[in-house]
Amino acid sequence: MKRLTLALALAEVAVSFASPLARGTVYPRQSFPSEFNPDPQSGFDDPTIDIADPSFATAIQAGYQGPFASYEQHELVGPVDLLRNGHVNYGVNPNFTLPLYRGLSAANTTYWWIVTDTSDEGNAKQLGVNFAPKLRFAAQGQTSSGLKGAEQLEIVNNTVGGREGMVDFSPVRSIVPGDLSPFPPKSVQPGSVGDRKYTPLIQLTNAGYEVWNAPIIAGEVDEEYLNQFCDGIPSNLLAEFRSKVHDQVLSICPRDQVVTLATIRGFSFSKSVLYLIADGSDPLPATLDGGTYAPRLAAVRTGDDDALFSGIERFFVNTNGYTNRDLPPGAPNNETHHPWRQGLNSAILGDGNPLNILGAIPTVAYDYSPLWDFNLFTWTNYSIENGIRTRLTGEFEVLGMAAAGYVTNPDGTPLSDAGIVNNCPIVHRFL
Repeated sequence: MKRLTLALALAEVAVSFASPLARGTVYPRQSFPSEFNPDPQSGFDDPTIDIADPSFATAIQAGYQGPFASYEQHELVGPVDLLRNGHVNYGVNPNFTLPLYRGLSAANTTYWWIVTDTSDEGNAKQLGVNFAPKLRFAAQGQTSSGLKGAEQLEIVNNTVGGREGMVDFSPVRSIVPGDLSPFPPKSVQPGSVGDRKYTPLIQLTNAGYEVWNAPIIAGEVDEEYLNQFCDGIPSNLLAEFRSKVHDQVLSICPRDQVVTLATIRGFSFSKSVLYLIADGSDPLPATLDGGTYAPRLAAVRTGDDDALFSGIERFFVNTNGYTNRDLPPGAPNNETHHPWRQGLNSAILGDGNPLNILGAIPTVAYDYSPLWDFNLFTWTNYSIENGIRTRLTGEFEVLGMAAAGYVTNPDGTPLSDAGIVNNCPIVHRFL
């Protein structure tokens, strides 16, 4: 027994002399430039959304880290620019700058639009937009009045002309929280409303019948007026600007042929992502996210997400997750965000994006579509009362919780799609 005790003691001594602490190569924590100690006003106080510097808690400076594996192979861990026809502007609230196009409608009026996705793989690679083969099938659905999910048009002299569906940007976006809880709200008013013929999808009949995601982001307004906003929107012109332009536009510059849009934070298979909000087939998500209410998008069939000829992919939206008000006092580093914050209650209260969960995105799976089939899920009273409620970040996590009965539809029935389509092109993958 004495011999064993002595051997253990010697082993402990050997380890202690061999350790970095003994050699003096581990520096005091405060000397690390990558210390995660954010200012409460910085917007970087949610460690589960904002990716910490990989050198944190190591004995090396950030510059000595090797490159992310995703730089060599996009399917591996690390950041990837998915929508590559523009560039992400990082900061407290990341945004995305991409090409702006001028169009002439069937009524001979000017409108301004963008391109984010196409069912044409070759042109997707050439132009840097998302390849979404499912968009071909989105054109097959029809409304009760016979309108297809995509408007059929031709290219003439390198220009798409004759678009009939237009958008009214004059409404003032508003949402009135509910009495018992913020969601469901008492009322919603989208900031832009498409007419019955408007759809962001166009199918080019003289170019292979491929379908393009081409949302309209500004109405009947001339170039001279919009050029005032190349560097942003002055506060004294904000109300007037919003009456003519999509609510997600942060700057617009026909002179330079670019527009900058706000991005939305979310998750896809536990990867933090950024996406755009363009349109929604229902006033509620269109208002919540600041998109255009486009009733014609309801032509796209929901509920068959991964089936043959499906044009959509699933999208999971929580209603009653934690809000920042649930964070107990005394959080470290003066944190202000609840680390499990998520859902529509949180978004309506002004905490930030609802942190929705997207299904397949490029580099993760083949069935990506910018058209997302809403699945609203609610934590049950049992889950809340027994501490099971948390933040979910992947499709299969939600489905597993639903199968076990911890989350349901808002009315308590088993989880199912809500029959709502949102147009949300993916932009960037952080991990």
